[in-house]
Amino acid sequence: MSENKENYRAGFVALVGQPNAGKSTLLNALLEEKVSIVSDKPQTTRSRVTGIMNLDNAQIVFVDAPGTLKSTSGINKYLQEEVVDVIAKADVVCALLAAEASEEHAKELIGTIRKSKKPWVAIITKADLLKGTRTPKFFNFLMEEQIPFVSISTLKNGEEARNELLSRVLPLLPESKGPLYDEDLYTTQTLRQIAAEFVREAAFEHLREEIPYGLAVRILDFKEEEPVVRIRCELLVDKENHKGIVIGSKGSMLKTIGSHARKEIERVLGQQVFLELHVAVKEGWTKNPRILKELGYVVTKE
Repeated sequence: MSENKENYRAGFVALVGQPNAGKSTLLNALLEEKVSIVSDKPQTTRSRVTGIMNLDNAQIVFVDAPGTLKSTSGINKYLQEEVVDVIAKADVVCALLAAEASEEHAKELIGTIRKSKKPWVAIITKADLLKGTRTPKFFNFLMEEQIPFVSISTLKNGEEARNELLSRVLPLLPESKGPLYDEDLYTTQTLRQIAAEFVREAAFEHLREEIPYGLAVRILDFKEEEPVVRIRCELLVDKENHKGIVIGSKGSMLKTIGSHARKEIERVLGQQVFLELHVAVKEGWTKNPRILKELGYVVTKE
């Protein structure tokens, strides 16, 4: 690890916003690596995901937080605790406001971030959704509060979005003698965590609307062997009638999920993967503290 770099900055930058504000898409675009799963369904991100960007004069550790929610029951309580903890541990906070977000949400999010007393920047995402001269519903609020912001469209122009964000974030990072992590790393996620997330992403992609929110994934076995990595994985559902839907007719849905996930895992690992999937029912797991803890849905206090 490099040390004592001159005029060097390093720190944690939290990406915070509503579900579907584009946090995960932005993180992947910033790193030009897929470290955070993406879905058009809300609440895809359940645990913080880190992505490490190494520049000549800085190391930025981006932290993709779960979407902010009002509900604090069951797993939503954990999701909200994750958001609070991510903000508390950040050096800089990025408030991501989707162009279609309400003024009420903008006020709530910015109010929360202001209370943290952390340096922060406002970023309007999905700017391509604003046709012609349209402005977001919260635009007047930003003007009245004299809040500077940048508008980006990650999907339309990823490089421009990257440059806009870096120009605002870099000056706010603390000075450092050197990087916080090895400069060869682009994430702190383990291979087991990455594999589980890709399985969950595939499930979100192919299952009906109501099922993903009651679905979790855990790795039962992960063997890094040559030439094939062997992974045994369990998909938990919280209702008995969801099990058959996840499996599908003659196992068709489970095969589709497995095929989608395996390709993503192989891309990251760079070698062949044998992925074995099973489905189990744990009724009410989203409100069961013991199971939530077993699945890692607990904020670690340091």
